[in-house]
Amino acid sequence: MNVRGPLGALRVTDLARLVPARAVPGPPPAALYRPDGGTEHALDLARRAGHPVSRVRALSTTLGALDPRTRRAVVDPLARAAPEASRDRRVRPLELGGDPARQTDATTCGSAVLGLLAAAGDPVLALWLATGLHPGDDPGPRGRSWSGGAARFEELQQAVKRRTNHAALGPLPWPASLGTPPWGAARAARHADVRYVERVVVGARDEQVVRAALAAAACGVPVPLFTGGDLALGIATAVPRHVVLLTDADARARRCRVYEPSSGTVHDLDAVHLLDGARSPAVRHALGGWPHVCWALLPAGRQGWRAPTRGARMEAAATSVERAESSGEETR
Repeated sequence: MNVRGPLGALRVTDLARLVPARAVPGPPPAALYRPDGGTEHALDLARRAGHPVSRVRALSTTLGALDPRTRRAVVDPLARAAPEASRDRRVRPLELGGDPARQTDATTCGSAVLGLLAAAGDPVLALWLATGLHPGDDPGPRGRSWSGGAARFEELQQAVKRRTNHAALGPLPWPASLGTPPWGAARAARHADVRYVERVVVGARDEQVVRAALAAAACGVPVPLFTGGDLALGIATAVPRHVVLLTDADARARRCRVYEPSSGTVHDLDAVHLLDGARSPAVRHALGGWPHVCWALLPAGRQGWRAPTRGARMEAAATSVERAESSGEETR
């Protein structure tokens, strides 16, 4: 059933207006997570993801033996640090191991997004996705082509789906046919040592949550976004129906990029219009064909770091971490 008129713009998430707003966490420290395409940054992410020293050393050896193109695919699987010329296209494909980085079925958009979120913060996982190798493996001759990325990505998606849907309804699992629940996604979401919380995007909170998402992405921490329709499109669409990944943002250029898993593409958008899917065809395409962002997973902390209060500047967060490092305190 479709609802027309003023009621047509309503979404199920609008019920969140009836409860007090939850605090929106501040941005993570940019100095730790902003990608640069370098091996040292990747090794630091591996340490933050919890890998032991021996595995990080083995990873360094394997990365050093890879050809430059494959190494870039491992240390920067979302191609966020790619040369500007390769990012100028408004829509570009994303590949893993020679295959498009697509969700495997209609219910694994969230699993695909969470899998890539994890891989972008864990080069050990990214190495396996891109090549099938493990740290310490000999990659063989340089310049060889890699295959099997789609099969490995499917395996990862199924593993993530089991984790997000387990005990998502109290002691009961979330129905597999309904995809990924936001609270289950928040519980499973990882990027290096960053953890996430879910926040509804509704009413006056729309811009507040989306600003926090853009700030996090500008600091190098991607943000999963749930998208959906409204009552005008039918009752079944007025709930979260799809998941995309806000991969990065440029505050000065006021641009952002969004990975859309059903097509395996990354979309370059005007960040100001990220909430305008109902009016902007480009944004709607990036949101998987849906007009609204209705839920977001925001970085809320990591071991050794507590999110700054709302409104804290990104520079202050980065400076505090740098001071801790210089004084010998642990940042992990």
